[in-house]
Amino acid sequence: MNVKTVTITILILDSNSLKDKRSVIKSIIHKTHNKFNVSIAEVKDNDILNQGVLGLSIVSSNTQTTEQIFYSIIDFIEDDYPVEIVEISDY
Repeated sequence: MNVKTVTITILILDSNSLKDKRSVIKSIIHKTHNKFNVSIAEVKDNDILNQGVLGLSIVSSNTQTTEQIFYSIIDFIEDDYPVEIVEISDY
């Protein structure tokens, strides 16, 4: 069993209010969870207008699969949402 836990700090480009931010964050969380079957949640900076920190945990049978899922999630977030990933921290 292999586990990867990271935090992803994102900059939300078109966020003019907390409502805009929460809409984007909730959509990322919901679609990522459903598409990749991973644990994901907003873990920090809840009240900052254009920044969010997502905690992500991936469990799989081997390291290669874990890394493949992780990079697929990063590509999905960058391609489908008006955000910029500014930092990824491993735990």
